[in-house]
Amino acid sequence: MRILSVYSSFPSSVSLYVDGQIVAATHEERFTRSKNDEAFPAQSIKFCLDKAGIKADDLDGVAIASFLAHSFEDTVTRRSTWTSHDYLKEQHERWQPILSGETGKSPSLLEIFPDRVDLDYYPNGVLRKLLDDPSKQPLIHELRVNWFADFLGLSPDKVRRIEHHKCHAYYSYYASPFRSEKVLALTIDGSGDGLNATIGMFDESGNYERLYETSECNIARIYRYMTLYLGMKPNEHEFKVMGLAPYGKAEYSEKALNVFRETLYVDGVEFKWHTKPTDSYFWFKERLEGERFDNVAFALQTWVEELLVKWVTNSIEKFGINKIVVAGGVAMNIKAMGKIAELDCVDSLFIGGSASDESMAISAGICLAEDLHKENASHWNHSAVKPLRSLYLGPEASAEEEKEATKQVDADEYDISPKPTSKEIAKLLQRGLIMARCAGQMEFGQRALGNRSILADPKDPLVKEKINSAIKNRDFWMPFAPIVMDKFVDKYLANHKGIDSPHMTIGYNTTKEGYSAMIAACHPADKTARAQILTKDINQELYEIILEFSKLTERGALLNTSFNLHGFPIVNTPKEAIFVFQNSGLDGLILNNYLILKK
Repeated sequence: MRILSVYSSFPSSVSLYVDGQIVAATHEERFTRSKNDEAFPAQSIKFCLDKAGIKADDLDGVAIASFLAHSFEDTVTRRSTWTSHDYLKEQHERWQPILSGETGKSPSLLEIFPDRVDLDYYPNGVLRKLLDDPSKQPLIHELRVNWFADFLGLSPDKVRRIEHHKCHAYYSYYASPFRSEKVLALTIDGSGDGLNATIGMFDESGNYERLYETSECNIARIYRYMTLYLGMKPNEHEFKVMGLAPYGKAEYSEKALNVFRETLYVDGVEFKWHTKPTDSYFWFKERLEGERFDNVAFALQTWVEELLVKWVTNSIEKFGINKIVVAGGVAMNIKAMGKIAELDCVDSLFIGGSASDESMAISAGICLAEDLHKENASHWNHSAVKPLRSLYLGPEASAEEEKEATKQVDADEYDISPKPTSKEIAKLLQRGLIMARCAGQMEFGQRALGNRSILADPKDPLVKEKINSAIKNRDFWMPFAPIVMDKFVDKYLANHKGIDSPHMTIGYNTTKEGYSAMIAACHPADKTARAQILTKDINQELYEIILEFSKLTERGALLNTSFNLHGFPIVNTPKEAIFVFQNSGLDGLILNNYLILKK
């Protein structure tokens, strides 16, 4: 069975499911080079079909994640291009007049942001045709079926929408190694198809049952607009708030924490309100004014962790299932996921890589495959769907493409050598060089996992400053992350349950030896690490580099951060990699077939 699976919003993403396996997956931003691009994913669709060597006519179905699309106004004003000042303008010009009682109707985003309106970035002018239609909002939800059918040359009957939180639950389960046992699947996000949190169960046969759902869990929405309150960009910089939080102090954060605690709380498995804020920005701004930025971040993160720990604990007690999977935007909060992993009542936990909305481009196809099997009265074998142990599902350069790209490298300024060995690369890292790697298939998701990464020795505390001055320009408080070889996990991470994190999805406490060995890749305030635990079967070439590095240094980890210029998507092609390398302070570039060093 062949299913094309699409998430058509922020960022638009596509995958291809073939007979129980995800064979390709990527994001449109990787091709357009516009970060978090919500563009119609034409190039992603082409990549996935070409990767499998099939045509649209060969598909058994197309799955679109979510019944409901983003609003027409959101779609045509392209929120991925917004700045933090645009989000503030929306609050002041769209929402504040209503909250103050000045007007009962908010102005349109098309009126507030006429310079942001783009009616032509979907094919065939479909957005422009809707502009003057009074029914455009309900129509945009349904018309996506026809748009994708027309683009692929298929009957609309082959294209179906899949419910948002079902997609999240299926991703969390099928990304995990858990099968043939009961698993509790929690989903929690800003909003999707009218809900923002669910509890579900997969039984021993892989059948899914939803046990609880709500639209009252506003954790993600509040976190989003506290990101704005702290001067950062919503829908993108929440991870910066999480990184800032450990610098706050409990004794100075009590007032801010009480502001959050007087709102949402957990009663059993339900989310309820002590006091429901009138909105997610001004209500908090009024009460938090004068509180230090780091203490606000600390209070916000503490409150989120308290809520999630109680919700998970109560859910396990109520339903009697100790294996947990979590998906949705809140699952990207690695610190909270680390707190859940430490709970005595949690036997095992798995968080799929990049578990926010883009991951539904993978799971919607699995949902549709199950539906089609059942409709055809054929057996759905959930165990035949392979777990997503690897997210290396994107484009990979050919030898010819790399050869052509290296022609732009000036031999007077750079040394180019063919076929670098793991030992050669390890020696360069040992010497303190900062190396970028663009090799193998690109990672799916928001986090680089070694194939489109910047690598360095994590022992040197000054390497953070070097990388930031060379290329990243990350905020001074933000930590990098380590890739930890499996043989060193027990030495470096406090992980007595053996909870796996191959995609950097859990924040672990480090051991004394681990912090010393990876100081530049750990959070300096709380000494935690967002580790990518690497085994040889997941990425042999990367594993060999760390193995050789460990032989030289007796340390089995490398610092890892995404290979991109600030504000741009992760590099895709060798040509892009060379451009970024030449326009940054990086010392070397590793391709599949070449090693390039600055003289």
